[in-house]
Amino acid sequence: MKTFLSFIFVMFIASFLVRADEFQGLGKLGSASTSAEGVSPDGTTVVGSANAEAISWTVAGGLVSLSGSSILSYAYGASSDGSVIIGYFYSEDLGDYRACRWTASGMEVIRPQIDVPVYSAAWDISADGSVIVGEKDTEEGREAFRSLGVGALLGLGDLEGGSFNSAAYGASGNGSVVVGRGRSGSGYEAFRWTAAGMIGLGDLDGGSFYSSASAVSDDGSVVVGYGSSSNGGEAFRWTPSGGMVGIGDLPGGDFYSWANDVSANGSVVVGRSKTANGQEAFIWDAVNGMRNLKDVLEAGGLDLTGWLLETATGVSADGCTITGNGENPEGSSEAWVAMLDESAPNDFLITSFSTDLPSGNTSLQWNSISGTTYQVEYTDALTNTDWNLLLPVTSISNETVLVHTNGLDSSTDARFYRILLDP
Repeated sequence: MKTFLSFIFVMFIASFLVRADEFQGLGKLGSASTSAEGVSPDGTTVVGSANAEAISWTVAGGLVSLSGSSILSYAYGASSDGSVIIGYFYSEDLGDYRACRWTASGMEVIRPQIDVPVYSAAWDISADGSVIVGEKDTEEGREAFRSLGVGALLGLGDLEGGSFNSAAYGASGNGSVVVGRGRSGSGYEAFRWTAAGMIGLGDLDGGSFYSSASAVSDDGSVVVGYGSSSNGGEAFRWTPSGGMVGIGDLPGGDFYSWANDVSANGSVVVGRSKTANGQEAFIWDAVNGMRNLKDVLEAGGLDLTGWLLETATGVSADGCTITGNGENPEGSSEAWVAMLDESAPNDFLITSFSTDLPSGNTSLQWNSISGTTYQVEYTDALTNTDWNLLLPVTSISNETVLVHTNGLDSSTDARFYRILLDP
């Protein structure tokens, strides 16, 4: 009788068990409290405002006013290295807010197709700095736009069925994918736009229909935002294969969460949720699920006594620099930035396995995250570059998943398995 041997091969998957390197409050600009809205993809530049005055912050330069106190202005996003910052300002000449960008040359207005008094605001910029997205007023209503540099604000239209109202909040690395919120026949709905047009992403199951997309991964394949589920308002993560999936909320307080930003590869999500302390910042990844960011930082050795981290508004491309807003130990509002150590690989995704020798059936068991899809694959030789699909598994709880594989062929002595996260 042939003896069957079963081996496990585990694919490299990041677990994001982080150790905090540093946490810093950004202080005040003069006497004005600071508010952070985003961070550049390389993690070097935080942008936001201080009492309606656009600001940026770097480790080397500290807080810097972008427009001066005489101009009402707000900064919301930055290119990869922070050399281009976008937002909006109040134009005294036109009597309305206008989308703008800041470079080493100063502030520049992002022009509409016709230079007339019209509201516009820029909410995000592609990592390469080439594409700016936001919203503008039109004769039909509010419309999402996409602009190349400071050129025309090219309207992206709206979803079908509702009153005309759309806004673009996020752009992919090269600006070819834009996400935001439109108005469909169902109500306000998250959208994803490409050159092929705008598509609605639907909503979470249950609850009143409302969804909005906040940000998108570098390649445009992962979208995060807010939806309405049967539990309440809930942060979501959308992929082409899995659709829109709620990622839960923090324990304590009313059920509520909102995703504000996502890392370049779509694996780290940050935002805000509710606990017994009120609104608090969260960090999410597929292995650990949603965690209170302050708890993560303190577990890494930092003393954040007196701080309430109310929301995480931005995350760097590598998922290691997070910025947001909160209440400092003196009880004042203050922006903050946290730098996290690089994540370590998770080499313990599969927690147990066993093989029934008479049948050749193998049971794989691993810790799963609710709503996450895993693909089980196998090969009979690691020298073989082709892996065979067994089945996709979508977890419905945070408990372990058990998969019974097919029996081994009589012609093979070994089989290697791997679990792919969210294929």
